[in-house]
Formats: sequence, structure tokens, C-alpha cells
Amino acid sequence: MTDAADRTIREFLVPDLGEGLLDATVVAWLVTPGDTVTVNQPLCVLETAKAEVEIPSPYAGTVVERRGEPGETLPVGTRLILVDTGAPTATGRAPGIAANRGPAANPDPVVNPDPAANPGAAASVVPGTAVDAQGADRTGADRTGADRTGADRTGADSGPVLVGYGTGAGADTGRRAVRRRPAPRRTQSAAPTDTGRPRAKPPVRHLARTLGVDLAALGAGSGPEGTITRADVHAAAASPTTGAAGDGGSASGTRSIPVRGIRARTAAHMERARREIPDAHCSLTVDFSRLLVLRDRLRARDAESAATPFALLLRLLTLTLREHPRLNATYVQDGPEVRTYEAVHLGIGTATPRGLVVPVVRDAQDLSTVRLARELARLADGARTGALTPRELTGSTFTVSNFGALGLDEGVPVVNHPEAAILGVGSIRPRPHVVDGDRLVVRPTAKLTCAFDHRVCDGAEAAAFLTALGALVEDPDTLLLSL
Repeated sequence: MTDAADRTIREFLVPDLGEGLLDATVVAWLVTPGDTVTVNQPLCVLETAKAEVEIPSPYAGTVVERRGEPGETLPVGTRLILVDTGAPTATGRAPGIAANRGPAANPDPVVNPDPAANPGAAASVVPGTAVDAQGADRTGADRTGADRTGADRTGADSGPVLVGYGTGAGADTGRRAVRRRPAPRRTQSAAPTDTGRPRAKPPVRHLARTLGVDLAALGAGSGPEGTITRADVHAAAASPTTGAAGDGGSASGTRSIPVRGIRARTAAHMERARREIPDAHCSLTVDFSRLLVLRDRLRARDAESAATPFALLLRLLTLTLREHPRLNATYVQDGPEVRTYEAVHLGIGTATPRGLVVPVVRDAQDLSTVRLARELARLADGARTGALTPRELTGSTFTVSNFGALGLDEGVPVVNHPEAAILGVGSIRPRPHVVDGDRLVVRPTAKLTCAFDHRVCDGAEAAAFLTALGALVEDPDTLLLSL
């Protein structure tokens, strides 16, 4: 039996899931203290930059402690979980590996849970050697399954761990091995644990929290081996006899729905945009007849081109923004100054079951029409399935809200802070339209609305931008003059 002083307790820190992100929100825990976990077993679901990511365990052992309740935001680099690997060496300590990038390195990776036995170190531990993105430690140690001291790796400590990959016994963890074949991310099984938790996958648990449904009150689900499915959760939410999570409701039929995850971040973002940006807007009704003809010609030549009216509009938009750079900009308080951008990173507002996300088409100005259309389709699909990375959801310089895809004719979008402008696109429908000054015809038209930061540009500049875009839509052949 291992003494408390000899127990090897490993700390796993909240990882940086994106490009310098400062925090992550706990969406769901998949383990509880006392559970036995294996390497790469999902521990929890974290959300940051509007992406949800399952976090795998870098260690095998027993969960000692976890930090953060669902909905709680934790800073990157703080403790997420402690795991007792139960694998002491002859000295009572096991060689350490870096679980993720955290604070400055500490040569002692072992936590002793008894403060009296280890004063000053009971509350925190930092892995011994930080690991870079290629899996090699910065001290130059050669990770080939043994420490520089010659100590052999145990099953729990088989090599450096990269967030989202984990380790395996006997694995080749050198630089070339990590570059050559990163292990795929494992998906969470619906099999129950010995804790008696309801059988349900993380997305279903997240849906239940959003709808206020208590999974424990549902019993066995309709899925394999009694797994609770999304349909079970929706049915429970619609049933007045099913108990909701928390106090949930009253005799009058009201129910409290917690605002967490993506919806909470969106709410905070919109509040900040309205508070800090003095926005104004202008609109223009545009005839899409010739653009639809161009769409049909492209599809006739290449059915796989993925060319849609929206994709063609975005291609024309990138050309227009190059001519009107103050719309592809941001207002900087320090100075103050207006900072314009050469690159056009288009953010595309996309409605998903988890809420509004904004995938980003990077360097859209350099993409051909076909490449832009295919990238747009890929990002939209990834946004709805939750498969996008944080980098694909951050860094936009101009955003487009296609509320026409939701059946709306018009609307006024909110500027995506800290950008200078956003374009709203209404539905394309046959409508009465005046041509040649006095002739009334039926044409496929849509209303384009530009909301803009009045500190960055005035109404005349925004109107010139919108008019130029409308002219290209109504006569797309003129884009040849810009190529």
C-alpha cells in the first residue's frame, strides 16, 4: 500500500485551446472525484472562442480533485484536475511530464496532498519541463520513453502530452513522430461509469442543461443500452410532467433557462458592442437578376463549384472592401486612431443549435470565387457540427450576417466588436422593382444593410461603400475592371 507521502498526484492545467486565449468555460464534467481514468479518456468539455472541445486525460489513475462547475470560467494555466497515478518510484516520486503549457517550470511535478508534509506546495504544481508544439521539451531532453535521468516511464507517464492527443505506452514521442502522426481525438462513449450517472453523450448533456431538463429524472433513454438521446431531451422539455433542473418553474408554467456557454458569451459580446460602438446604418435594395444568371452559368460549367448567390456576393464584397478600407478597420481608443487592414478576414454569422457562431474566411481577398464558395460551405458545416477550431472562429475584420437564409427580408445587424462595420443580407425574392426610371417590373431583389461605427466613418463613406457593392451585384461583369 502506498503512503500518502509517496502518492504521485499529477496536476493538469486549463490548456490554451486557441491563439493566446485567456480563459475557458466548463461546459460539462465527464468524470467525478474517485473515478478511475485511462490515458486519453475524456475528462470534461471546455468552451472557448465559441468552440467546444473534449479534453482528454494525460494520465491514468484516480481523479482526486476537479475545479470549476459547469458554466464557470477558468483562466488558462490554473488547475483543472488532479489525478493520482498511483505509480511511485523507488524514491517515492515518478518522473514528470508536461500536461499542458502553464506557468514557469518547477522541477518537482509531484503534489503531496498533506500540507504539513510539503509546506508551500500543497496547493499547486507545475510540470517539470514545458513541452512545445512539436512535443519536445525546451530543455532539449530527448523524449524516447525514458527521462534524461534514466528513469523508465510507467504506464501513466509514457511521454509528453499535447492537448487533444494524450500518450500511449511505448509511443515514439520525438519531434518527428508528433509531426508525422498525431493521434486522432477520441470521442466520448455513452457507456455508463460506476458512479451511476445517466448514460448520455456530452452534446446531449449540454442540450439538457440548456433546456433545463434533469437527466437523472428521465431514467433509461431510447438509445442503445438505455442511452439518453437528443430526442429524449426534447420530449422531456416539452412534457409538463417532467421535472426540470433546478427550481425551473412554477404553477403559472414559467421556467428559468440558464444562460451559459456560447449564448452567455454572445450576450456579453453584444452588450459590449452596444455599449462601446456608436453605430449607425444605411440600406439599399439591390436587383440580383444578373448575379443569379451568373450563378446558373457557373453551375452549368461546374456542378461541384458550390457557387451560391451568397458566395458570389462575398466575392464582390471583398473587392469593394479593398476600395473602401475604412469599412475593413477597427477603432483604437489609445491614440485614438483608426486601424485599417490589408487582409479581408470575413466573419460569417451562422446560426447553430448551440447559438450564434462566427466562422472566419481568412484572406478572402486572395481566394477565387470557387475556392471562396467551397471554404464558405466547409465552415458553415463545421460551425453547425461544432467541428471548427478556435482559430477558425476568431480574427475577423468584417462580418456578414445572412439573415435572409432565415427567411427575413431585412434587419439591422449589430456591429461585431471591435470591427468597424457589418453587412446584413436579406432574402432574395421576386418583388416589384422600378427600372429605367418609370417602368415597374418583377425582379429578384434583396435589401443590403450596412451597420457601421460612426467613429470610423461617416454616413457618406458608408453610403459610397454600399452603393459600390450594389452596383457590382447588379452588373457583375464590371468586376473584370477590378481584376
